[in-house]
Amino acid sequence: MSLNDKVDGYKRKKELLEELNVYKSIILKKLDIDDFKSALVKIGSALTLIEEHQNNFDLKNEFGEFNELQQKARVEFDNHRKIYLRRYDNLLKENLTESNLENFTKLLAMLKSEVDENLNRYNLQELCDNINMYFKFIKKLYTIISSYRVLNYNDASEKILNCVKDLKHENFPNLKLLIFNIYQTLLLIQFKQMSEKFEKLTINEISEKLSIVPERIEDIINFIQNQPKNPIKKYVMYSKEVFFKR
Repeated sequence: MSLNDKVDGYKRKKELLEELNVYKSIILKKLDIDDFKSALVKIGSALTLIEEHQNNFDLKNEFGEFNELQQKARVEFDNHRKIYLRRYDNLLKENLTESNLENFTKLLAMLKSEVDENLNRYNLQELCDNINMYFKFIKKLYTIISSYRVLNYNDASEKILNCVKDLKHENFPNLKLLIFNIYQTLLLIQFKQMSEKFEKLTINEISEKLSIVPERIEDIINFIQNQPKNPIKKYVMYSKEVFFKR
């Protein structure tokens, strides 16, 4: 190799190292402001540049340095992203009731605001979609609560059944449980109202009043009889009659 070739090689390596130092400076600034996604893009570009020249120059140290930065950025990116995922998972574990639904909704709204703010930074689109879907069901839930609080059984039960059908493939366990509990409360109210009007009713009569197939009524009766304020005096199986407390 001639002297000119050596000088030219030295010059090209110096320019390459200067370019890598520019990348490093930008990457460190991105890491300082927690912009890990942009940092990973720059790291990828720097590693590509190293790969393109690794046959011409000894770049093992530079490769190791940027590879270490890449691992660090990935770990930090995942850790920050998991913060939002854990907060969402913890909300799904909350025991929802009518009384705490408003506060729960506020907490979910606060999380949504932060997710929207960091949507692209931490790849939170899927989480954002889940939260938006959860809010849609909360709106449906409030319409259910409004109906059953004014004792509109038919409207409330229809809304509940439609909501349960839509919820079937969603992973909202606490919301499903709350709707189930509301439905049970709605049934208990109906049985109390029946006890105020009738001394006894047959399974078929109750089935007609609740718009529920007769085959399910016995299970509902068993549930009602296990409630603290059970309005049923007794259930005679052979005659399929329910006697109410008067």
